[in-house]
Amino acid sequence: MGLKSLLFLFLMLCMGHLCIYAQDDVEDRHIGALIYSEKNTQKVIELGQQIEASIHDSDSEAYISKLNKDQFFNRLLSNYPAIDREDSFIKGFLIGMRLALKSFPDEIITEVENGAYYDFINYRYDTEAQTYYILFRLYSSETGMNYHDYRIHNANDEIQFSDMYVYLSGEHFASSLGRMMSYTIPEKTLGTSKIESNNESKDLFKAIMYNKNGDYEKAYGLIDGLKSELSKEKFLLIIKALIASQIDETKYLKSLEDLITTFPDDQTIALNKIDYHLYKEEYFEAIQVINQLQNETEDDFLNFMKAAVAFEDANYDLALNLYGYTIENYPDFFEGQAGYLNTLVMMKNYTNATKYLDTLLAEGYDKQSLIDYIEEEDDYGENILDQFILTENYKTWKTK
Repeated sequence: MGLKSLLFLFLMLCMGHLCIYAQDDVEDRHIGALIYSEKNTQKVIELGQQIEASIHDSDSEAYISKLNKDQFFNRLLSNYPAIDREDSFIKGFLIGMRLALKSFPDEIITEVENGAYYDFINYRYDTEAQTYYILFRLYSSETGMNYHDYRIHNANDEIQFSDMYVYLSGEHFASSLGRMMSYTIPEKTLGTSKIESNNESKDLFKAIMYNKNGDYEKAYGLIDGLKSELSKEKFLLIIKALIASQIDETKYLKSLEDLITTFPDDQTIALNKIDYHLYKEEYFEAIQVINQLQNETEDDFLNFMKAAVAFEDANYDLALNLYGYTIENYPDFFEGQAGYLNTLVMMKNYTNATKYLDTLLAEGYDKQSLIDYIEEEDDYGENILDQFILTENYKTWKTK
């Protein structure tokens, strides 16, 4: 399960417990407000560290204990003031949601156990919301980057989080789940005539179930066939791209184009735009978007992503410089070290490449593991280091 699918997976888990349902932007901005102070800042930092530790310790219960569930559901239902929370549909939905919420940290934990990184990056104070946000980076070499921006909630001086802004979806988690509710819950249950659901919401439900069962072609065909206003929603277009990524490059690229052309000036789909530019080999544009994202997140780890783009663009001087920054600031991150080695090889600087292998040995890396990395082929039977393997520099290093 890839990082890009975590949000999608959670939606499906909710459906597994019941039908899941939805909302738009939340208006309860100042509920649970937390004033900015040195004392509160320290509490927020400690919460970030506790959330990070709960994931790294595979402790989903500790993670869930930091979520203010009541406020999360209040935010989810806030766009429907006339809704009857005692209605059987709503009560069943909330029960299903509480069960499914427990699965969300489990998926992040599984990703981390399989080699992904989930790191507390920084905090910020949102003067409009009158509370703090804490930012986490979720990264895997296989599936890429995502960010979770947790909204801090003050409940009688107990610091928790009540929601998270998911960069890949471009909205708060409660908003995403709320929208799904509006697609499927009976119209009379919502207590409002201003409903965005329509007959095609059934096709959306079918598509998500097809995707859950691994029938990606059918899922994509249903969503791609939607013609109403539903088909133009950002959330729907992102789901479409997630499904398309499971099929082939052509459909994925088309889905990204649909998303970007529909929301050309939307800054919240930066991660989707980066993917799009990389597929189009528009490397300058990709780095420009990464720069914008770095300005927003203040995450210097994005220099690693820029290094990878520069490497693909054969701009090896820039790539080497950025990989060098990465290994200096993230010394335990092997992908940065591997990128540095690969760049030296592509520059045909075999002498320094061999010296760097000695550096890695001195840092504690196993020699046979390094040999396996250098000589292994990718899924297409290729190896970008094959010329290095033939050099006397490498042969001498390998046998000495």
